[in-house]
Amino acid sequence: MSPWATTKLGFDAVQAALRCASCGGQQGFDPRTQSLRCESCGQLTEIVADPDLDAQREQAFDPGAPEDEPPEIEHAHRCETCGGEVVFMGQAISEQCPYCDGSVVLFGGHAHYTPSGLIPMGNTRAEAVEAIVRWVRGLWSAPSRLPKAVTEGHMAAVYAPFWTFDASKDVNYTVQKRTGQGKSARWIRVSGQVTMVLDDAVIGASDHVTPDIRDGIMHGFYPQWLKPYQPEYLAGYAADLHGRRVSDGLDKLRRDIEVQIRRRIRADAGGGRIRNITWTGHLSEIRFRRVLLPLWILHYHYAGKPYRIVVSGIDGRCFGERPFSMAKLFGWALLAAGGLFSAGMIIGAGLAPG
Repeated sequence: MSPWATTKLGFDAVQAALRCASCGGQQGFDPRTQSLRCESCGQLTEIVADPDLDAQREQAFDPGAPEDEPPEIEHAHRCETCGGEVVFMGQAISEQCPYCDGSVVLFGGHAHYTPSGLIPMGNTRAEAVEAIVRWVRGLWSAPSRLPKAVTEGHMAAVYAPFWTFDASKDVNYTVQKRTGQGKSARWIRVSGQVTMVLDDAVIGASDHVTPDIRDGIMHGFYPQWLKPYQPEYLAGYAADLHGRRVSDGLDKLRRDIEVQIRRRIRADAGGGRIRNITWTGHLSEIRFRRVLLPLWILHYHYAGKPYRIVVSGIDGRCFGERPFSMAKLFGWALLAAGGLFSAGMIIGAGLAPG
């Protein structure tokens, strides 16, 4: 069991360790100083990493070996709305789920895997709000009341679980390719082999890590920024810990790279008109990490509908859901139609006989 696995006894010990040595107040992780800051007296405490831990180290995956059982984590919260499970460190306990904004309740006895590393939260709540404001202001055809609706939303921070994978995939394929023209055109069978090398492919380890969240945060992921997993980094935040086996992540990885495989096959076959693509292949030389990556999530409502905006806690990249102003869209359509009409009149006048 990991020394940081938060069993009931371990969780209480961690909570006690987050007390300020100077005044006894509760400490939280400060993104600006990358240290613990006392919420009462403001004293900073450096986070000292275990020198024997290497957050960038990858583990080899043996598909023929049984996967180890994870440690038990008793102090977790489950969302009554979406079923999300999160652990709160320090005084971060909230009545709302960071993923869907639903109510959360304490429960225990659920098994989670301990991550090997994480990238600490890199921006404050105020900085995340500023990123959202800039994003909203840059939206095309946004309703005029959208900024007010966003400012009335609820912001939450969470460390979301991901895998990173290194692997190779040798693919043997056959396709039908169109050759020739006219009466000489025919479909011929083409076969070949392509090799795909995956390096630090980022895959979400939770149903709540949607494709837009994965794609949005992976742009700011650099393995050299990983720190060994220690609960001090989570102080004041929620964490969605790993609850799935590596084999589940590999299934998601295979589905994720299917489009890339088809693209590689088309290019290797010479392009052009291609149909009936079939292939066989398997992943080999698999290595993986379990990591946590930070997110800010804003939940807001507009015209009675819920929306979500996500800010990467790594580089501040903003992405999310938004409504459109039908009046503005109609106005743009009228302008476009007017422009086409004017252009047609000018062209027509130029073609008219003198």
